[in-house]
Amino acid sequence: MSWSVYLHKKKWMDDEIEVGNHTYNVSPMYSKAMGITISDLDGKICSEVIPILRKGILNMEANPAMYKEMNPKNGWGDYESALKFLKNIYNKCLDNPKYKIEVC
Repeated sequence: MSWSVYLHKKKWMDDEIEVGNHTYNVSPMYSKAMGITISDLDGKICSEVIPILRKGILNMEANPAMYKEMNPKNGWGDYESALKFLKNIYNKCLDNPKYKIEVC
């Protein structure tokens, strides 16, 4: 299973920005780095979560060895792809601070 993340300015799909998707298997990394998972971003306004996302990125970059130890045993997902996905969400939110996050 995976998360698919989108940003919406309005409720209509024509104002949708696709951020991407990533596996749930890296949830423990996000919980450790941010105190929340990607699922917890659902319904939030980008400007509200930018500090949380930044904290997660900084924490993951500060201690890669610890997060690499959390790589899923089943091989679905890893530190590098988890960090890349988090940075992608962060950058899209920076570019679109008034948009609402949808996680499905």
